Amino acid sequence: MSSPVIPKEQLSAYQRWELHSFDAPAAPAQPAASARAQAAAEAAEKVKHIHQHAYQAGHADGLREGTQKAAADAQRLLALLAGLRQQSNEINQHLADDLLNLSLEIARQMVRQALAVKPELIIPLVQDALAHIAQPAAQATIGLNPDDAGVVREHLGEQLAADGWRIVEDASLARGGCLLRTAATQVDATANERWHRLTAALGQNSQWLA
Repeated sequence: MSSPVIPKEQLSAYQRWELHSFDAPAAPAQPAASARAQAAAEAAEKVKHIHQHAYQAGHADGLREGTQKAAADAQRLLALLAGLRQQSNEINQHLADDLLNLSLEIARQMVRQALAVKPELIIPLVQDALAHIAQPAAQATIGLNPDDAGVVREHLGEQLAADGWRIVEDASLARGGCLLRTAATQVDATANERWHRLTAALGQNSQWLA
């Protein structure tokens, strides 16, 4: 038995709703989904900006800290180099002083040996000392080491006597010098005094008899 067909216009409101409920479903609420998607996109963009800002801030802080550390390291390096330079200067100065002292000691030994081998080297020394006194007065004496006195008498005895000089032997005087005395003046040309003047000019304080 066939079901009666009810014309659509004769269906009640409820029947029409139920009928429609079996039709193709209505399209989903697009505006709500779009809003959620847009909100999610905006949130993602904000997170991206936050990350970028944090990265830039961290990069700037790191760069600043790195620059400060590099400057501190540079200062320490400069201080180290300055210290090394100072130590190098001090070492060089010590080496120079030691070399000078060694040279002076060698020179002193050479002069002593030269006087022993060639005693007449005392003659020009005495003549140079005499040149500092134009005209000797009375009681003029020349103090000499006994070993030098014999050499001076042999080479200058007559001349000294004619000029009024008297040779006085003095064992306390080192060989290689003389001490001239008059009533008015004194000329210290002893080996020790001449050596002292030489070493003082070189910034040293060395004694001939040391």
